[in-house]
Amino acid sequence: MTSTDADSGAWTDTNAGDGPLDRLLAWWHYPRIARISNLASRDVGRGSETLMTFSRGDLFRAARHLAGGRPAKALVVTGSFIPKAAHPAAETDGPLGAIELCLALRAIGGDAWLVTDECCESVIRPSVRTVLPADHVLVAPTASGPFDGWMNGVIDLAKAQGISTLVFIERVGPAADGRPRNMRGIDITAWTAPMSRLTQLRLHTIGVGDGGNEIGMGRVAEYAIEGVVDHGETIACTVPTDELVVSGTSNWGAHALVCAMRALGNTAVDPLLDPAWHRGMLGTLAAHGGLDGVHLVNEATVDGLEPARYDAEVAALSALAR
Repeated sequence: MTSTDADSGAWTDTNAGDGPLDRLLAWWHYPRIARISNLASRDVGRGSETLMTFSRGDLFRAARHLAGGRPAKALVVTGSFIPKAAHPAAETDGPLGAIELCLALRAIGGDAWLVTDECCESVIRPSVRTVLPADHVLVAPTASGPFDGWMNGVIDLAKAQGISTLVFIERVGPAADGRPRNMRGIDITAWTAPMSRLTQLRLHTIGVGDGGNEIGMGRVAEYAIEGVVDHGETIACTVPTDELVVSGTSNWGAHALVCAMRALGNTAVDPLLDPAWHRGMLGTLAAHGGLDGVHLVNEATVDGLEPARYDAEVAALSALAR
């Protein structure tokens, strides 16, 4: 969790190392992690390189919180439903990165619960059946009434398990009018559980996004999203997080977070740096109905990118981590 000194505004990461020396040693890795951040934000047409200038250093701070000292226990929230596709389902960007982060935290001695909503469950739950325990997949109801009861259960879980952190990966959040909207400006309230309410748990929060409408983008300066993102004035999410990782695709942002954890010395995540793992998990998500969020078709691609280009970015990030 985080705390703030009321007089100085100084941010304290209570999950980082045990003392000043630990913090100093962590900063030794900052230049490498900054390069990882810059590479992950490579623009694919939605202004990510501009938006990331509002969150410089956040990848380092997020990785240090998760893995710089005692490994974190986290709720990792993902899932973006595409209602207007021929066969509506969750998109492939987001779930892959969320699965990777969950596995990374568990590999280094922490723990993670993958959180999604009922519209995305048919893609996500079967995709993780062999890699996460069934009780580590939490599915929220979409309607606000049932969501209240579900959230009470999450509060109880967080207290019982000592969960300290809340991570949102490609999770659309409310815009200025209070409604979540996809990249095309369509109101998707009917298909989207109000996950931003989980911030009421007052855990340390990390957001990962690529298009301005994701939870965490409230950290970006007002009007910046409107200036660089299509429909930005309508879709920009107003909910901030303690740190924000902006990337060309959200899967790249989540991978950058795992790579930053590796740069801090956590070699247990090495299997997740293999591009073959990513290609395999992407295929699994597609096999269970996952959609390319740009093409709106069921294929093992992300945001309309050619597989070779997408995979090359994953490989380049992994190379920087070691």
